Amino acid sequence: MRQRALQTVMLVHAIEQTDLAGDALSLDDRVHASREAVDGRPLPVEGAMAAPLDGDSERFLVRRADALLARLRVRSPGIDRVLAAAAGPTGLDRVLLLLALALGFGAAFADGSRIDIFAYPLIGLVVWNLLVYIILIVRTVGALRYGSPASADTARQESVAAPVRRDGFIRRWLARLYANRVRARIDALITHSIGFNAPLAPGLRRFAVDWWEVGRPVFRERARRLLHTAAILAAVGLMAGYAMRGWVLRQAAGWSSTVFGPASAHAALVTLYGAASAVSGVPVPSARGLQGLAWTSATVGGGPAGQWLYLIAWTALLYIVLPRLIAVIVTTIDLWRRSATLRAPPSLAGYLGAVLRSLPASPEPPPAGSSD
Repeated sequence: MRQRALQTVMLVHAIEQTDLAGDALSLDDRVHASREAVDGRPLPVEGAMAAPLDGDSERFLVRRADALLARLRVRSPGIDRVLAAAAGPTGLDRVLLLLALALGFGAAFADGSRIDIFAYPLIGLVVWNLLVYIILIVRTVGALRYGSPASADTARQESVAAPVRRDGFIRRWLARLYANRVRARIDALITHSIGFNAPLAPGLRRFAVDWWEVGRPVFRERARRLLHTAAILAAVGLMAGYAMRGWVLRQAAGWSSTVFGPASAHAALVTLYGAASAVSGVPVPSARGLQGLAWTSATVGGGPAGQWLYLIAWTALLYIVLPRLIAVIVTTIDLWRRSATLRAPPSLAGYLGAVLRSLPASPEPPPAGSSD
């Protein structure tokens, strides 16, 4: 079931389960909504206690929930804000993304008033991202190699549990943070509106708890996409920081000869910037050329930073931005797929049965040939 449709059904279900007297949703409205949802289609009224949740049953529940949601909007316009809050904490996204951008920008200034051509903050980001790529590849290969369960039931369980096991600590923590933020936002909306909408409060609280469990696959994918996007912005912030230092502050670029000699410095720089140099056409100076960039004192040595700014930017693009951008696209597709195929909770099967039993029996047609 699609995310928005499932959220609407679960919201109406939670309200009906906690509003037995019909204060928030009148009993007549529920019956009328059920009739509207039938729309001339046959339903399994007989044996409704065990009515299965198939495609037709789910569509029936969605039509009925939409009809009741329209009635709720008239009395409680803020109900849509609850559904929007359940979709995910966009405020948390913005805070984490701005923090990543700021950290990347600040890291570019780590080496003081002169630009070190070895760009150690860049090396740190590249190494971190390469480690992440290796971990992701190993986990994906492991899941493909050992993830073939023996039965269909086991397969369904593994499809939910395996991705959680493949997640690292940060992703699991961020997914829980997402879920907790959703509940906190809904609770805040309830607290804000409880003075004039008290009958809805128990149902909204129950919905927050139920959705916290059902929406975990969505929270996971949002957390994955957020981390990839944060890595991109950290790299962009680093590029912007170095550009600020070189183009605006006009800081010189050089290196300290106390760590490397000219030959070893050239080899290290080719290793770091080789791919960027091949793509951009910006050359890495020879060992002899590097000698003139060595800092021999606080004021002697170094040179224009433009060449190194291009190499730093291209290296960040090749090793961080482009791979993470591909990951964002893949994760967005996974998020769309999971949002479109969420599994309805088992409690909805009993709820369907109760709704079907509440429908008034259709009058039987008179026998053929009968007359008044």
